Amino acid sequence: MSKKNGINLDPLFYPESIAVIGASPNVIRDRAGFFYSLKECYKGKLYAVNPKYNDIDGVPCFPNIKDVPENLDYAIIMLPREKVRDVLKDCVSAGVKFVLVFTSGFSEMGEYRLEEELLEIIRGRKTRIVGPNCIGPHCPERGLAYYAQLHRDVVGEVGFFSQSGGHALNFTIRGLSLGLNFNKVISLGNQADLKIEDFLEYFGQDDRVKFICGYVEDVKDGERFKKIVRNIVLERGKPLVLWKGGRSADGARATSSHTGAVAVPTKVWDSVMDQLGVINVESQNELADVMVALKLGFKPRGKNVVVAVAGGGSSVELTDGVSLNGLFVPSLAEGIQKKIGADISSVNTSTNNPIDLGMFGFAPNIFANSMALAAEDPNIDIVMGCQYPEMVKAMAPEAWDASVNILVEGIAKVGKPTAMILPRIYENSPEAECARAEFIEKLREVNIPAFPSAARMASTAVKIQKYLDFMEKHGAEVSF
Repeated sequence: MSKKNGINLDPLFYPESIAVIGASPNVIRDRAGFFYSLKECYKGKLYAVNPKYNDIDGVPCFPNIKDVPENLDYAIIMLPREKVRDVLKDCVSAGVKFVLVFTSGFSEMGEYRLEEELLEIIRGRKTRIVGPNCIGPHCPERGLAYYAQLHRDVVGEVGFFSQSGGHALNFTIRGLSLGLNFNKVISLGNQADLKIEDFLEYFGQDDRVKFICGYVEDVKDGERFKKIVRNIVLERGKPLVLWKGGRSADGARATSSHTGAVAVPTKVWDSVMDQLGVINVESQNELADVMVALKLGFKPRGKNVVVAVAGGGSSVELTDGVSLNGLFVPSLAEGIQKKIGADISSVNTSTNNPIDLGMFGFAPNIFANSMALAAEDPNIDIVMGCQYPEMVKAMAPEAWDASVNILVEGIAKVGKPTAMILPRIYENSPEAECARAEFIEKLREVNIPAFPSAARMASTAVKIQKYLDFMEKHGAEVSF
């Protein structure tokens, strides 16, 4: 990506050379596993800096960053707070482009003066700081991984930024398990130097990033932030999903001690996000649900849902979950009901909406056909089915593969925005989790999102539809 506006962050995400200051052969002391993760995954030149060693597991080690015979793109400081200032001076003298200060104990602990001293050291120089109090970049394409176990050869389209290192790590792990292959992730901590706005602008201009999401505790430059967001959403058509931490009074107090954040009133934040076309979420669950749905192209354009399930009580529960979260479950047209009824007995079933298929709901061809028939009703905007894959596999393990294939292939032909609900009915069962995972993976292959509850599906659908309505109102094109 060539530089267009703002700061060129390519040397941070695609460094040719890295030095880990404070690296150690002691894995326990190798804070956050940075050194060994880079040793295993990184595709450039790696150096260690520690006066105690000449090399660490074959990686050249030098007593000082200034002794490294390389113009370094990126250095990681993993040292006690009292040593950071002098080491940063050495990094500046060595011409290091980007320095990650992993160390905590700065503005988030009220030590604003110490953080200002770091800024004084780099002022007017070419060195930029990420952090302090963070774990920095994750970029699979270049082999930058928080942990070696997180490295994937598949390069995705999702950019994620986070003021929390824990959320950066956890959501990266969770996202990979959900099929969200990341292009870039950045943990930015206290934002002493590089700010959220810098990474947002970079992600927005990067054609490799198609979807952007983030965890935010505060914004340093509100006007610049809004300008960049407008460009991302309206000009570039990239969905932007933001999870705001500190929505409660106690949560806001917690963000202050976490990253030194200055609280933004929740009502003000929500109002501004609505005006900017940002998809606003309140938890990691919501962030995961919305991102997966966007990635799979789930684009609901109305609020009427048809519900298909095996069981009367379940049909009531699902209907409540939908109706209490902003969607509607209208009756189906009589002609559609007759078509559905032709495949099933009238005993212990219902062809109205919700559709209770009784035991016929476990026949994959009948279930999929009922969903397709319901979609023919012009009053229906979203088709939602509910299945229990662990139960299906337990009842007929020999027919499991065939049943899943028939069901998924049928659902894929529905022709309207479709989602599946997969309630968890077995707890602490590896076999059940395996069945669920197999079914979800098959659904992903045909771009059908799966949710653990109707409420979470409805919440996601409402948020995405609100975003699509915003884009349509402003005459902007959607990129996914």
